[in-house]
Amino acid sequence: MPRSLLEKLRSKPTLAKAWRVILANARSSQSADTRREIEEFALNSDAHLDRIQRQLNLGKFRFLPAQGVAIPKRDKGSVRPIVVAPIDSRIVQRAVHDVLLAVPAINALSKNPFSFGGVTKHKDSQLAAVPAAIAAVLSAIEGGAKFVIRSDVTSFFAKIPKPEIFAIVEKAVSEPLFLRIFEQAITVELENLATLGSRASEFPLESIGVAQGSSLSPLLGNILLFEFDKQMNSGDVRCIRYIDDFVILATNPESAERAFSGACRLLKRHGLSTSTTKIFKGFIAKKFEFLGIEIGNGYITPSRASRKKLLERVRNGLDITAEDFRMVADGTNANSPFSLIRTLVDISGAVNGWGHHYSFCNDKQVFSNLDTEIDKLLGEYFAKYSTARKTSNSKASRRMLGVPLLNDLASAPFNWPKVPEP
Repeated sequence: MPRSLLEKLRSKPTLAKAWRVILANARSSQSADTRREIEEFALNSDAHLDRIQRQLNLGKFRFLPAQGVAIPKRDKGSVRPIVVAPIDSRIVQRAVHDVLLAVPAINALSKNPFSFGGVTKHKDSQLAAVPAAIAAVLSAIEGGAKFVIRSDVTSFFAKIPKPEIFAIVEKAVSEPLFLRIFEQAITVELENLATLGSRASEFPLESIGVAQGSSLSPLLGNILLFEFDKQMNSGDVRCIRYIDDFVILATNPESAERAFSGACRLLKRHGLSTSTTKIFKGFIAKKFEFLGIEIGNGYITPSRASRKKLLERVRNGLDITAEDFRMVADGTNANSPFSLIRTLVDISGAVNGWGHHYSFCNDKQVFSNLDTEIDKLLGEYFAKYSTARKTSNSKASRRMLGVPLLNDLASAPFNWPKVPEP
């Protein structure tokens, strides 16, 4: 007899698989607090997973209140309302996601050849996510597209209608107990609502909106817009979507405009609308940007904003440690968490991740220019390290380098027992 969805959700393999995804995502987070929290959880992950499994089996698992984080966007005064749930909640949300994808009707709604965000990589495909979306754009250009309209769905996650999504899932899933957990998993409760002030209204707290930051949210968005993707690509116009960003490619401006008007009508059915400020219309022969990629005139290039962000990430990471070198050298901060080795590992990871993300871009000159800038920043950093080391003693030099002093590590020596006198 096949297992129920609830039994699959409660199983240790399902929870362990979900935990591995959460762990990988958290380790690549830019938040030091998130990385530290996940590493502490990882020390006893088996015990934690056993506890979560027991709570699910007894019907006692609870999705605790999350933290709302308003991250400023590039648009002045605009924020991205991210919801950071406790690790237990994130694991169960991911497990619910994985179990739902095993339901044939849900799996079919999650897949569309023109939707690429939040979609699991197909076994027969070498590309996924942004590279796959850009490859689809290039395919449309190769097919004769000459004009483009790029836009996005305004406040997409915050405006997804939960009742509509729940009705779709309920139709495919006939298990009340599992549906109850699913409903709890997509309900947002914030513990810091009062401190968010005027930004609180931008978070999904009622029947409208799902948590941006949850494993479930991209899946729910793709389910909601399945018909949108299907209808937008039913003719000779291509519409490539990545979560809330989409681009329409057509052979002429008139066809693109008609398709865009149709997109607006389809989105309006769900209470959604397109941005009035981020829209771009133009000929592909010039240049347009999509998903942080500049496309046009034969080149596929990381956007100017993305290149700037990489250099800022490298510069800031080096500057923080360089300032700490001085403090370690003069003895004002002997226990600094920063060091040459740790900093270079962090910077190497950032550059490596960025480079792999944009490895499909063909503008070699841009990469060469970035390498030159990074070389310059590293040269300045090593000069500061050398100066600080010349003015420090051997212990401070070791601390700056990042190789621990054994004498520092021997911080909890046993006391020799007092032997009674004869």
